[in-house]
Amino acid sequence: MDLVKEIRECFASFDGISARKLDNLPDEYSALALNLSIGYGVGISVPADMVVSEHFNGCRYITSLLSVGGQTGNYLMLLSGFPEYRYEFASLCAEFLEPGEGGQNRKTILDNPVVWWNQWRELLGNASKEQQVYSTIAEMTVLEHKLRYDKTAVWTSTISGSHDIECENESCEVKSTKSRYGIMVTIAGQHQLDHIKPLFLYFCRMEESSEGVSINDMCQRLVKLGYDEGKLDVQLEREGFEKGASIRSKRFKVLEKRKYEVNDSFPRIVRESFKGNHVPDQIVQIQYTIDLSGMESTEW
Repeated sequence: MDLVKEIRECFASFDGISARKLDNLPDEYSALALNLSIGYGVGISVPADMVVSEHFNGCRYITSLLSVGGQTGNYLMLLSGFPEYRYEFASLCAEFLEPGEGGQNRKTILDNPVVWWNQWRELLGNASKEQQVYSTIAEMTVLEHKLRYDKTAVWTSTISGSHDIECENESCEVKSTKSRYGIMVTIAGQHQLDHIKPLFLYFCRMEESSEGVSINDMCQRLVKLGYDEGKLDVQLEREGFEKGASIRSKRFKVLEKRKYEVNDSFPRIVRESFKGNHVPDQIVQIQYTIDLSGMESTEW
């Protein structure tokens, strides 16, 4: 029996939570066939300090502690949540586990596990759009700016707040773009520029660059300023940036920073824009774009 057939047989015969050592691999490159509550697939033992958390089209590529034969260890696992495709998925699992000549494939995965994942994700076709890393970095950059002199600043966009950042005495909305020209911002909803406290719109022009900062870099900087690390991790997970995800290492730098006060002269659509200060019941959401060119602003 070859490796693919053995993996398929394991997938077909699993009954409940299971972990089974695969016989068609040398002991020095051993691996497990797995059936877990989060999916079925395969796993290999990796160093305790390795952290990986990737997701794509129903597949998970993650590290987690497993207890096998009374011993607990850290395992890098390739898992799927679609049992109807287990026959096809077994082929990908076998490719992942194949040691290669002189164990080179396994060494590559242990040295840099995300390289293998990214190659296969591209080959299989990543139709999903990457999360907007730069907009998250922009929000974290504004949060850092506020925390330097106002410790009441809280990142609220991650908990569906009306504004991105709330402070005791003001609210902040953050807009960012990778466009090289123009200052166009999209307002998503009739409540986004509504406010009780003074509201400021922060604009960041971003560029992907090795000289920039990543989400991981910004985490360190925010924690250094006193922001709660556990709270920050939870907020980033809500945005789809789990700890260990490679996308958290993508770097952007800020090319331009502008700050606008959202006052009576600022162009916006709010309740007061409608007759009787009431948005018609049939209008569920309003989205519009503002050209900020020529408007009074300050640098921050």
